[in-house]
Amino acid sequence: SSAATAQTRATPPKMVLGHHKNSLASNRSSTEDPRDSDPGEDVEVVNTEQGNVLSHIISQLRPGADLSRVTLPTFILEPRSMLERITNFMAVPDTLLPLPTIDDPVQRFVAVTKFYLSGWHIKPPGVKKPLNPVLGETFTGYWDYPDGTRGYYISEQTSHHPPKSSYFYMAPAHKIRIDGTLKPRSKFLGNSVGSFMEGIAVMRFFNRNER
Repeated sequence: SSAATAQTRATPPKMVLGHHKNSLASNRSSTEDPRDSDPGEDVEVVNTEQGNVLSHIISQLRPGADLSRVTLPTFILEPRSMLERITNFMAVPDTLLPLPTIDDPVQRFVAVTKFYLSGWHIKPPGVKKPLNPVLGETFTGYWDYPDGTRGYYISEQTSHHPPKSSYFYMAPAHKIRIDGTLKPRSKFLGNSVGSFMEGIAVMRFFNRNER
């Protein structure tokens, strides 16, 4: 119903954390502190000492350097790992759960694109890099949805260099399954940093026998 949809948008379900192996435990929700598209939130002022640390690191880098092999100071790191950050893409249920019920294939394609883009607005203030999970680290959890159903999430760091995070999501009652692998890359470009999200995600709708 429209009332249920409005409630979902106003109070998105928080993720309940399960087993979090080889990493710091956290009580944060994957939807905590969602940010509006205020350009000022992409800027964070650092103090003199922090600026000196960054200047020293930059002075040792050459254009094209792989930043995944560079030890970065904690003040520019997001306080959660990449395995947890992936849950942003499952954190807006009103764009995800209705997908298998859309009959028109073009509208279903548009809705899948909308679902994918919805996860990018959740970010910490400033420009932050998530923590690199250690090899074999796992992160699991689930969402309780307003209609009484659940969505389940399991992820594991399957490669350290280069970093690769593999994940699985399923909402059985809604006939949705997502399998994916994310391979983030970052390079120093001289006067800026480029961040590239490579990988693949396969979404399946069991009621339509398609992916």
